[in-house]
Amino acid sequence: MSHAEQSSDRKNNVSEESVQERVDQAKTIARKEEVLEIYEDLLKTIWNRIMPTLGRVTVTAIMERALVLTAEKYPLIHHLEVRVEGVSFEILRQRLGEEEKLALRDALKELVANLIDILAMLTGDILVRQLLKEIEGRQLI
Repeated sequence: MSHAEQSSDRKNNVSEESVQERVDQAKTIARKEEVLEIYEDLLKTIWNRIMPTLGRVTVTAIMERALVLTAEKYPLIHHLEVRVEGVSFEILRQRLGEEEKLALRDALKELVANLIDILAMLTGDILVRQLLKEIEGRQLI
């Protein structure tokens, strides 16, 4: 194989690796965004479902407590904000670092579990059972 052919092969391998890296990066971004959308929708559903029963002040306090509890183990949860309309993922989307992407799904699962636990302690099983029936069909990645 001539020097020109070897050089061409190396360039092809480098460009193939570059393309593969870009594809892998795009997949990671897409997965991260999908996880965020699923949990954002889930938390919105929970928020909207319990709001008429418990009221805005109580739901806000419960959600803030769930965020604080979860952030003790997963600091990236500090990027979520409780607003009048529910939990905002805006800052999390902007600030999510590469090292935090791996913990994202676990952090959001933990947040939902903490939220359900708090609701169960405060309201008993009735509200939680109704809520779980409504959200059980969702697939949590």
